[in-house]
Amino acid sequence: GSGACITQCPEAINPRLMISIALNRIRTDKTVRGVNPTATYYRRMSQIIKLAAGMQMSPEQYQRITGRKGNPAHADLVFYLGCNVIRTPVIVFSAMDILDEIGADYAMLGGASNCCGVIHLKLHGDVEGADALGGTTIDKMASYEPSKVLTWCPTCVLEFGETTDGFKSYPFDFQHYAHYLAQRLDAFRDKLRPMPQRVALHRHDGGLGIDKSVETLLRAIPELELVALDEHEHWAYGCGPGALANVEAMREQSHQDTMRSAVDAKTDVLATLYHTCQRDLCVFEGQYPIQVKNWTGILATALSLPEHEDHYKQMKLHSEISAALEDTREFIEANKLDMSSLRKMLPPLLEGKEKGLSFW
Repeated sequence: GSGACITQCPEAINPRLMISIALNRIRTDKTVRGVNPTATYYRRMSQIIKLAAGMQMSPEQYQRITGRKGNPAHADLVFYLGCNVIRTPVIVFSAMDILDEIGADYAMLGGASNCCGVIHLKLHGDVEGADALGGTTIDKMASYEPSKVLTWCPTCVLEFGETTDGFKSYPFDFQHYAHYLAQRLDAFRDKLRPMPQRVALHRHDGGLGIDKSVETLLRAIPELELVALDEHEHWAYGCGPGALANVEAMREQSHQDTMRSAVDAKTDVLATLYHTCQRDLCVFEGQYPIQVKNWTGILATALSLPEHEDHYKQMKLHSEISAALEDTREFIEANKLDMSSLRKMLPPLLEGKEKGLSFW
């Protein structure tokens, strides 16, 4: 998943794309034979996303970030979230605040119903299902007549920009949210207030260069000192499924190396790159003397924007399920979730959270 071999190959072969094709064929065969353990992953993931959203935001907020309500008929930009970042809505809210602050004209699109199709392609072995999902999502993007679609999730970036590129035409350009902001830094640089902190950026390369744009943005914040980490930034393109999660022992060791390196560097804040990294690493805030925060929240604070409560991190840091549920009771009731069912569902989903390994 690192992508390092892609740029080094003299024959211009893309092994990551070849692996995607191989995974699809293997899982197609297993699904046909009824022995594919990942054949129901999309349904399970969709349920988890809705559950996490229902514990952290109001129904109105969910409708807004998924694009069901509040979008203009046309917009210069579409901010495409993908699916999984909705589990950590604090990131989405900060990212939207920044777009509002710089006066961007944008529509929102996200959630499982607006999937890029990667799960059906790689895990289910369902090419037709992947094509239908991804194609419908692109059509929804195009309906706003944007000049750009801003992406967030690295898996979606690879799915649209590498795996399925060329299979469907679209009248806009894809650009990652971080690249978009970095290119427009001069327009809001003077608004950044001093933040005297030592910040370490948890990186993933993946051949996408997103960490470089985030570094540019963080370095622009006055008095913020960006410190280097000794970590395995080239091992995968993210901390989550399809990346480090494929090898649990390596994922656990990588997390520990990152946190210990941050402590050795006398870091105040560990800035996570993606939502999967934030989900895994935020729990270590209770084990190490370091604050774990996504880079969007740091940039939003530097722009003097409101700080959103990180309900996800709070749930991960609670030792008791009952305390986590009580903290989010307002949202649970607003979204009509069943409290007794949550008490049964959450413990197995949170298993391994102290090591940064839980599915939740």
